[in-house]
Amino acid sequence: MVLPKLQDPYIVMPLLLRLQRFVGLWGDRRYRYKFRLAFASFCILVVIPKVAFGYPDLDTTIRGTAELIFEWNVLFGMLLFSFKLDVYDEMVNLFMELANLVFSGQVRSELGSYLMHINHRIDKFSKIYCCSHFCLATFYWVAPLSSTYSAYLSAHNESIPVEHVLHLEEELYWLKNRVSLTDYSIFTVIMLPTIFMLAFFGGLKLLTIFSNVKYCSAMLRLVAMRIQLTDQLEENSVERELIEIIKMHQKALRCVELLEMSFRWVFLGQFIQCVLIWCSLVLYIAVTGVSAKVVNVGILFILLTVETYGFCYFGTDLTSESLSVARAVTDSLWYRRSVSVQMKLRMVLQRAQKPVGISAGKFCFVDVEQFGNMAKMSYSFYIVLKDQF
Repeated sequence: MVLPKLQDPYIVMPLLLRLQRFVGLWGDRRYRYKFRLAFASFCILVVIPKVAFGYPDLDTTIRGTAELIFEWNVLFGMLLFSFKLDVYDEMVNLFMELANLVFSGQVRSELGSYLMHINHRIDKFSKIYCCSHFCLATFYWVAPLSSTYSAYLSAHNESIPVEHVLHLEEELYWLKNRVSLTDYSIFTVIMLPTIFMLAFFGGLKLLTIFSNVKYCSAMLRLVAMRIQLTDQLEENSVERELIEIIKMHQKALRCVELLEMSFRWVFLGQFIQCVLIWCSLVLYIAVTGVSAKVVNVGILFILLTVETYGFCYFGTDLTSESLSVARAVTDSLWYRRSVSVQMKLRMVLQRAQKPVGISAGKFCFVDVEQFGNMAKMSYSFYIVLKDQF
């Protein structure tokens, strides 16, 4: 697969910001209504039909509930994020300010090369993920459609009803999409923009979090690299460089603080809903067995699991990079420096020894260890639910 190359490696997250601007989550405040319209259409086409019109049996109820949890996780997470857009704007502007500093020639070229590498990696990952998300959305829309119509074409006994495989398990208001082919066709047409809207916001949510967490990690890594490079400086230049490093470190920590403020409630909702959909899928398989109907729910399970693990992995990476600043100080030639320089290095060390990261609603850090705790919790909930059913 050939992807378009990053045109300007000096720009901060160009693809992500372009996608956010398209739906009013970045840029001019006048266009923020775009996301509100998208969220309203989601409620009209998905939430209200699923909640108000019910399901015909237990296995359909479990599947529909799992779908609602996944879809709500996507749009509700972006809704929580939309309440913090001013905080997010400040963070991105700080990223741009630090990037301009790195690329301005005022610091060593090694820092600029590293940030260009990060920009290329983020851009490549974003484009690959967008393409894969588009393919998944296309499959998610085509598979039920082809299955249902091929069943009609191959049916030999008209007295036996054909099962309609729905894109989303719901009664869309007064459409008889489970029994009427005409209503099912109307339902299919309506599901086309709905599914691609869900896919777009699902991908945008993941890219928003992954890219910004990675950029915060990169800013902390740049601070550590800059400290390491002070060993090559003369004594009269080190003190001036350390003053600039302290300022840069403060800005990087401010980025992490703004990141945590922007996404803390998004992560909390992600954790809760991930546990719920894990339980729903396992319970669905336990009740109905392995069948073709499990495929759609299985796709949701895989997407949400990969997404949640990715959040935890990058959260661990962020904490590790924050501690790398402290390691850079202790590994430097501080013992050869003057008392004044040592005092400044001590200031950086004291702040860097306190690990930073992103939390889920201020309750717990988002890291790989927490992902394991969630898996254990999900199994405990499943045992309780299994006894009830």
